[in-house]
Amino acid sequence: MESIVITGMGGVSPIGIGNAAMDESLRQCKHGYKDISTFTSSEKYPLMSGASIGDFPADDYLSFPADAKYRGSVRPKRLDSASQYALVAAKLAAEQAGLLGEEDRLSDLNAEKSAVIMGIALMGVESYDRLHSDFSEGKKVSPFAVPMYMTSASASVISTYFNFKGTPFTVNTACASSLTAIIRACDILQLNRPGGPSMILAGGAEASLTDFVGASFLAAKAMSPDGISRPFDKNRNGFGPAEGAGVLVLERKSDALKRGARPLAEIIGFDEQHDHFDAESAPGVNFTSPDTSGEQLAESISTTLQQAQCSPDAIDVYNSHGTGTKFNDLTEARALKRVFGDKLPSVMALKGFMGHAGGASSVLELIGSILSMQGDYLPGNPQLEDLDPETGISLEKQTQTLSSQVHLKTAMGFGGTRAVIAIRKYSE
Repeated sequence: MESIVITGMGGVSPIGIGNAAMDESLRQCKHGYKDISTFTSSEKYPLMSGASIGDFPADDYLSFPADAKYRGSVRPKRLDSASQYALVAAKLAAEQAGLLGEEDRLSDLNAEKSAVIMGIALMGVESYDRLHSDFSEGKKVSPFAVPMYMTSASASVISTYFNFKGTPFTVNTACASSLTAIIRACDILQLNRPGGPSMILAGGAEASLTDFVGASFLAAKAMSPDGISRPFDKNRNGFGPAEGAGVLVLERKSDALKRGARPLAEIIGFDEQHDHFDAESAPGVNFTSPDTSGEQLAESISTTLQQAQCSPDAIDVYNSHGTGTKFNDLTEARALKRVFGDKLPSVMALKGFMGHAGGASSVLELIGSILSMQGDYLPGNPQLEDLDPETGISLEKQTQTLSSQVHLKTAMGFGGTRAVIAIRKYSE
């Protein structure tokens, strides 16, 4: 199988819009948590803090020339926030990959056949809640209501804006969605069927900081009551809610080099599985909890390393799912122990910066990996106060200097989904 390279990336995140802003925040250990108490009116399930995007003028990043009539239907005012985030992230990624000319028109004709695969967890809930409230109050229903909250919106919006010919589609594996989308893209590119895409824009988006979503996660005891993720901290009490989007441009290595692209990183291995329930070997599994023994996650990590032809000691950094929930963090720690023994790689836990943006979290954290590879540093842990000794993981509060070549990224989602990917810093 031919290797797949990442030639562009773009993020709309709580720690900044675009690579430069995100890189600065990670280097300086600046998190993106804010007071979001105004997002809710619930007294029983109040939202306290969260990693929100804030004021987001999507129009400032996009171009709508008069002769590009196909873009008229995807103007930001007609889109859910998640689709706006996704579209800007895709524009930034395509720009870095060298695919765009003036007014965001495709400068590379090979890009016309590009496909788009986006991951979601709770897409469109922000718009659905607002639009349904208007309906319940007897107000006029917007003719753009369905395109705002339909599950496939973000992928279709990106394809429409760039006038791509390849299929746009969406995957949903809960909080592993964007990593699953990237793996699906790798599968399609490696298949290389006649007439198939030569490149795929893949990632995820999420905008679900609403009353009912917050109440649901608080009731499930998954969300932190104070709204902040503290991965691997002794006093962690759940994830911090977040929003955002991230997109990668993925290509076969030969195609990327042929068109003169400069790859950022190479995808060298991956695996995705379902945590199955077994009363004896996996008693900790339930619909919202992974196999807390770590055995099944360790299996996926080992499979990824085998595909990547990497020994465990070749992994420089483990980019954790790191939700800051008790069971998730222990599951990952136990899986690492099974695979790496006492020689654990350095660990990144970026939800301490960006919160948990559901379907967008994995791709935003993968962008963090690539930025840190390029900058020779390991992001700190701004929420760390008292490291949990039970995890056996070593973390530093401040950003450290670190030269790294290979990162391993894990994601897990409600329903038992797990996904793992290995990336290597690109060198000619």
